[in-house]
Amino acid sequence: MKELLLALVAAAFGLAGTVVGARAAKKGALISAQVSLQQVRDQASVDQAHWLRQQRLQAYEGFLEAWDECLRILTSVGLPGGLDSSERNPLLDAAGRMAERARRIDILGPVEVASAAEELAESIRHDVDVATKLLKLIEEYVPTSERIATESRPAMTSAIEALEEAARHIQSVTAQAIESGSVPAEADAMFATFERAGELADAAISRAHQDADGFSIFLDQATAIVNELKHNKVTRDRTRERFTTAARDTLAPNPHTTPRRSP
Repeated sequence: MKELLLALVAAAFGLAGTVVGARAAKKGALISAQVSLQQVRDQASVDQAHWLRQQRLQAYEGFLEAWDECLRILTSVGLPGGLDSSERNPLLDAAGRMAERARRIDILGPVEVASAAEELAESIRHDVDVATKLLKLIEEYVPTSERIATESRPAMTSAIEALEEAARHIQSVTAQAIESGSVPAEADAMFATFERAGELADAAISRAHQDADGFSIFLDQATAIVNELKHNKVTRDRTRERFTTAARDTLAPNPHTTPRRSP
């Protein structure tokens, strides 16, 4: 009986050890699984960050290529205008490509880079709009400048010639009057010539004032447009620097997102 009791006690202790061992093994396996799962999650996060960085790098490079293309056009061609023109506008096309690539950056982020990219793309298109206003203003003034060349200047020349002729006529009639002591018969013609010269001079001077006023208005409007272009360029340079800084900070290596190598 005593031997049976001892055997039962030994079996009980053995079973308890087995249960404790099983529980320990289960806990160890669970911890190992949790560690492995966390490693998988960490690696997935790193891989995702690496993929996003590569996508952003490609998007930023593509945007800057379009930006450089716009600068080359501005340097070599200038500011072509005519949004409604049938002729192809290379700067407008390049600005369109900038806008498309800015929209991709808007998807990939971050906000700081996307905002600067959108502003840069819009600034180029705004320059085209402003240049179109300047070209339209010049085109509207061309008929006035042509009229000055074909009418106003010849009218002023004719008035000057008429005044010179009237002055010569007056000198001639005056000399005859002094010599003869009486009013020459040519006196009436002299006064008519002088009056006609005065009328031509008055008309030429009036037209000159109108031309000057028109040119002054044109010059003020053209100056305002040019100043707008200059201001836009200064703003664009600051935005370009902001884009570069934000992009560089975004693409800077992060030690927490460095891909891990499998052991």
